[in-house]
Amino acid sequence: MRLRSLSLLLIALTGALPALAGTTRIDDSATLPYSAPLTVQWEQVSPRPPLNNLMSGTLTLRVKLNVAPWLKRTGRIYLTLPAQQPGPMYVSWVTQGHLLPGQLTSGTRALVYSGPITAPFIEDTLQLTLRVDGTKLQQQLYHVNFNFEMDE
Repeated sequence: MRLRSLSLLLIALTGALPALAGTTRIDDSATLPYSAPLTVQWEQVSPRPPLNNLMSGTLTLRVKLNVAPWLKRTGRIYLTLPAQQPGPMYVSWVTQGHLLPGQLTSGTRALVYSGPITAPFIEDTLQLTLRVDGTKLQQQLYHVNFNFEMDE
């Protein structure tokens, strides 16, 4: 009877293991833009229908993710873009191949890496294109906040 209780406990603990794994923000404090702040321009300069109120801009970003806490493990890394001012944003990016290219909208996240963590840092260069509704912008600076998260 004791062996059966022990095996049931092990089965219960094994089932709980995925619940112990979670999402953790990755230290990306070494990530730097290559150029000046992002400036956006109207995508459509003429007011003829169909009217496009979107403004877009590009930025080159040198990404350096400190993944040392997950060294010799497998993980999934996501780029997240929280909902923020001035309103909904759409971001797409291309990479130099260490991270995955992709796209996302504010309030969501997108997979940029999945696999084994074999070095303490993952580095890549991203060419980001950001699009935002120009009618939401005012004459002020906005900080676009994004981060990287690890799912173990």
